[in-house]
Amino acid sequence: MFISTTLSTVKSLGFAASVSLLALTGAASAEMAKVHMIEVEANLAAAEDSNAAMFFPEIATDVANAIQERVEASDDMDDFKIKVDIRKVALEGDMMLPDSKEFNQMEGVAVIESPNATPVSLSFPVRISAVSADATVPEGYIAIAPSELDFYNAMVYGFANTVIERLEGINTGG
Repeated sequence: MFISTTLSTVKSLGFAASVSLLALTGAASAEMAKVHMIEVEANLAAAEDSNAAMFFPEIATDVANAIQERVEASDDMDDFKIKVDIRKVALEGDMMLPDSKEFNQMEGVAVIESPNATPVSLSFPVRISAVSADATVPEGYIAIAPSELDFYNAMVYGFANTVIERLEGINTGG
């Protein structure tokens, strides 16, 4: 399998060690399409008034890895290709993130295509937004806020899960 990212960095040991529960939600379908290539770009630096590329230079690699964890890899060039373009990382719509590196929105476009075996090309927007439940903590319990890494992983895996759900919806049986 070929994975390509425009921001190729080695993912941190912390990311590798902290496999999110989101990655485990929804087992892969037995008839899921096989994937030959995953290509993720993060065009965050091109946007004016955005500092997300500075804070998260590895986000393209992390999304590619999150997708790869959930698909069946293939060396067959006739199998599916996934291309993702991450275009926005924001906090409440503002692309100039605070020094705390908080964000609650990710947007992009994904394309799933198979050039030869099955004539399929599916392009769709991916928009992820994290919202707080503002739930009251029950008496006797202590509220624990997720760490920056927990939250980052939830957003990355949420984005990847959206792409995988669309791939799972493709009928590969003909």
